[in-house]
Amino acid sequence: MPDVSPSILLIDDEKSFRVILESALTSEGYHVRTAADVRSARQVWSEGAADLVIVDRNLPDGDGVELLDALKREAVERNLDTTFLVVTAYADVDNAVLALKHGADDYITKPVQLPDLLVKLRKGLERRALERRVQALRRGEPDVVSILRRTKSQRMARLLEMAERVAASPDTPVLVQGESGTGKDLVARFIHALTPGRADSTFVELNCAAISEQLAESELFGHERGAFTDAKAAKRGLLELADGGTVFLDEIADLGSTVQAKLLRVLETMRFRRVGGTHDRTVDVRVISATHRDLAAAVEDRTFRLDLYHRLDVFHLVLPALRERPEDILPLAQQFMTMTSRRLGRPLKTIAKDAADLLLAYPFPGNVRELRNVIERAVILEPSAQLTRASIVLGPHGSTPPVGPGIDAFLRVDLDDAGAPPSLREVEAAYVARVLAYAGWNKTRAAKLLGVTFPTIQKKIQDYDLG
Repeated sequence: MPDVSPSILLIDDEKSFRVILESALTSEGYHVRTAADVRSARQVWSEGAADLVIVDRNLPDGDGVELLDALKREAVERNLDTTFLVVTAYADVDNAVLALKHGADDYITKPVQLPDLLVKLRKGLERRALERRVQALRRGEPDVVSILRRTKSQRMARLLEMAERVAASPDTPVLVQGESGTGKDLVARFIHALTPGRADSTFVELNCAAISEQLAESELFGHERGAFTDAKAAKRGLLELADGGTVFLDEIADLGSTVQAKLLRVLETMRFRRVGGTHDRTVDVRVISATHRDLAAAVEDRTFRLDLYHRLDVFHLVLPALRERPEDILPLAQQFMTMTSRRLGRPLKTIAKDAADLLLAYPFPGNVRELRNVIERAVILEPSAQLTRASIVLGPHGSTPPVGPGIDAFLRVDLDDAGAPPSLREVEAAYVARVLAYAGWNKTRAAKLLGVTFPTIQKKIQDYDLG
């Protein structure tokens, strides 16, 4: 029986064929819907796409291959990983070749032999899952394992050792706690990358604090067509997309009560229903959650379920703040500088001693995220081959040189010798950050200095993630 309860749409005008095959496939654990012609097939498809479509070559009101071609295009537009099989007459090679040209993954001939059909179904679904994994790898996910293992901090090294141990247990839920910006998402990816059997599968994440409860429910579990006002087509949720891999739930403390109850069921049974759905789906995922808040306190306040807390907190990791591991500041700064320089096509830079001293003296309340932003701005502003103190913009709790030298120096430099210039967006983000720092992060004063309104400076801070 398949592990993920795939859905099948069977399109054939022979009623006996549909009835027999639906019964056989249902007994194998598939969720089967049927249609007798092109019109009804389009209606069923619009109500909810399928993991696999079996379509007859000859239909009473149209060509099965043309229908396949249309459904295939819709699947691509909606980012669906649907597998298509065409049923054709025995030994009709021309029809089989035509079907493959129009996007069919395989074909089967009548009379259909159930064992052969089941093999083709399984192979088709496995091939599609493998393609998803390859696409995820080609997207160039950062090599978080090598990044994190460069730590100079003994405390961080011990945490990574614990993370590596839990990675060897592929089903164990993990709860990661730490201040905002400490890199909880990187630790989650670190665990995923080292988990046998999951590392090559999908890693998906959901920020529970960034969306409403209804949207979080739809994003996590998916929905069927018509489940709510804007649900004009069925959608797979993150659980389905991550099947075989890892789901990372950031800021889990902000998850709504309805979704908490559904998530608890997933952790206990690995089963769920899409929003508006009528049948269960089964998945195989590891759940890693993270929060900067005290979940135990949230349980006491009755804003978070006690039973869910215990299911999530099987293995607990606490990330230290960057100020608690200052030996990592310069190695991380060098790493971020290299990454930004390569992305912008700039010559690689070194960090001057006065700049290094400034970084080491700053407490970094925004942790690693703030350090990354500081270095990216500095690389944009710095015209020379060495990162200097003049181009480093720190937040309200640190010190920073007056506005001007970094931008002025850049404007004076010969672009032919400086490599690719920064984009206007990059320069504006860096300059706004510099003015904010100069104004002591007094937004009203910064708005006056820039000659803009207070709402505008608020929007700039949000747009450029300067908070």
